Amino acid sequence: MTAAADADSRWALLRVPLPPAAQAIRQEAHGFANREIAPRADEIESTGTLPADLWPKLGDAGLLGVTVPSRFGGAGLGYLEHLVVMEEISRASAAVGLSYLVHSHACTNQIALYGSDEQKARLLPALVNGSRIGGLAITEPEAGSDAIGGMATMATRRGNGFTLSGRKAWIANAPCADVLVVYARTGGGAQGKGLTAFALEFPRQGASLGRAHGTMGLRGCPVGDVVFDDCHASAEDVIGEVDGGVAVMMDGLERERFVASGGALGLLQRCMDAALAHSLERRQFGQPIADFQLVQSKLADMVARTNATRSYAYTAGAAGDFARGGACDGTALLMFAAEQAAAAAGDVLQLMGAAGFADSSIAARLYRDSRFFTVGFGTSEIRRVVIGRSLAQRARQRSESRDPVVR
Repeated sequence: MTAAADADSRWALLRVPLPPAAQAIRQEAHGFANREIAPRADEIESTGTLPADLWPKLGDAGLLGVTVPSRFGGAGLGYLEHLVVMEEISRASAAVGLSYLVHSHACTNQIALYGSDEQKARLLPALVNGSRIGGLAITEPEAGSDAIGGMATMATRRGNGFTLSGRKAWIANAPCADVLVVYARTGGGAQGKGLTAFALEFPRQGASLGRAHGTMGLRGCPVGDVVFDDCHASAEDVIGEVDGGVAVMMDGLERERFVASGGALGLLQRCMDAALAHSLERRQFGQPIADFQLVQSKLADMVARTNATRSYAYTAGAAGDFARGGACDGTALLMFAAEQAAAAAGDVLQLMGAAGFADSSIAARLYRDSRFFTVGFGTSEIRRVVIGRSLAQRARQRSESRDPVVR
């Protein structure tokens, strides 16, 4: 990413006001991403590896524990601040952004929210300073969109602890994880469907972290399987309550979708960077293609998409209501942001033509990466189901309370 491209694209975009703390951490993340990630983005893509030195550097910059209380080394900030950090990192590399998200939110944030005092003291400092890498293990070969009903990994009581057996699939950061938040069926609850969350440290006997899968996009984020074969977990590894994992999971997913929207937003900004730089540099018929009205039309669409998404994200973050179906519904935001990013990435590919179709081009990378946001964290179709059900439930509640207005 050149300085010219950065300056040329930013001037056209809406400057949505941010609280001072969010603006300060955004500047820190922007500078870090430009220094430490953007110059290596091509290497990360071509090798499909996450540089090991990035995590301690992210920790030194104070970016790994945005929502973690200061007594455990974190910044003690909120989810809007977390989103803008995700935005800036993903603008430089969406692959690093995904790895960052599952570490800093899906693992670290959930332990900070629901872990015991002992778990927090034992696990959070190393996750915050970057000496250990975290992740989240929910998805299984037969449990994707139906993560609750389809989950087959079992945690069977053995004495004062549990024995885990099963397989988790497509787990980001699994090949290099030191700590994973793992969900398993414990058999309690309604109709025996109770799940329990565990904070597990690796390596550990009875568990193996499988080799990385090759992926269409986000190639620098390591993805693999986690296999449990009579793996012991102690009672002290449980996050929250036994059989209470569904509530922990659903709350975490709603917040995660909000923060993940920053990844789609950062990718949108990168599309704008790449499209404008190419349109100014590429000449046809004796002039830059930026002078052609059809090209200007695509650039205008990108500006509108990016402005609308950023305004939605920052306004939702300022509202701060992360209850499912609340004013700051992370599911709706991610659905919108992901589809805007996919559309913009498609336009970058069209603008670059045959050169963009090359596997090594920025257009191809953006197109591949953008598709993840429409299928990860629950597909766009599942998001629509979640939103529709939530609206119907809220309407019924209003109707039953005889409130004539559904707000």
